[in-house]
Formats: sequence, C-alpha cells, structure tokens
Amino acid sequence: MAVELGRKIVKDTKSFASYAIGITLPLQFGESTFEQSFQTKDQVKSNIKNLLLTKRGERILQPEFGSGLQSLLFEQNVDDLEGRIEDTINESLEQWLPYVTAEEIDIESTDELRDNNKINVSIKFRIGDDINLETLTFTVQG
Repeated sequence: MAVELGRKIVKDTKSFASYAIGITLPLQFGESTFEQSFQTKDQVKSNIKNLLLTKRGERILQPEFGSGLQSLLFEQNVDDLEGRIEDTINESLEQWLPYVTAEEIDIESTDELRDNNKINVSIKFRIGDDINLETLTFTVQG
C-alpha cells in the first residue's frame, strides 16, 4: 500500500543537479536509458504532456486519468469548441497536477489542422508559487 509522505514543491538546487527526477516525453533513448529530466520545470512539462495526451480509460488501473482532448477533436467545430478545449485542459490540470496553474492557453485550429483532426496547443503556466512562467507547445491529434 502506498503512503503519501506529503506534498511540497521541490526547488532545484546545485547539490542535486546531477540527479534525474523523471523521464522526458516523447520517449527517446539516451546513452544507456531513456532521456531524463534533471530540472523540475522540464519534468512538469513532460507530466503535462503525458496527462493531456492520454485518453481517458487508456491507463490501466486509473481509468479517470487523462484529459479527453482527442475526443473533442471529433466534435462539431462550433464557436465554443476552443472554450471547451480550454475547460478540459484546466479541469485536468486542477485534478491531476494541482501544483500547475495555467495562466494562458492558446489554441491554433486552422482549416488544414481541423481537416486532419489536429490542434496545436500552447500553455503558459507557473509551477507552485514561482513567479516565472513556463511555456509548453504540443499538437493534439485525434
């Protein structure tokens, strides 16, 4: 049984700069293992991509994990679609990554992208109480 030891924001320090804290996405082979992240901001970007690009029901033993963005790409392209995508992103982040605050979400949905059931998403976010904004850009494909 897992025991939660507490939640806190880990600050990157020089003394731990050589310790890997996770693997990056997309998965790529490094020297002897998958590419790894050594800074919190890099791992948080991978965590956001993992969450938002995972379909609900795709993860075994955690069927609620994910965002459901892919299913929105097959919805009718009406005026409120971008708002629904933003809502889905915000709700997923609030539930699964509560230490991440999305400050700005930009959605690019050109005719060519829509014809191929894709959208480009750019999220400006902050981690915990950090004042610095980070940016993550990725493509969602249905």
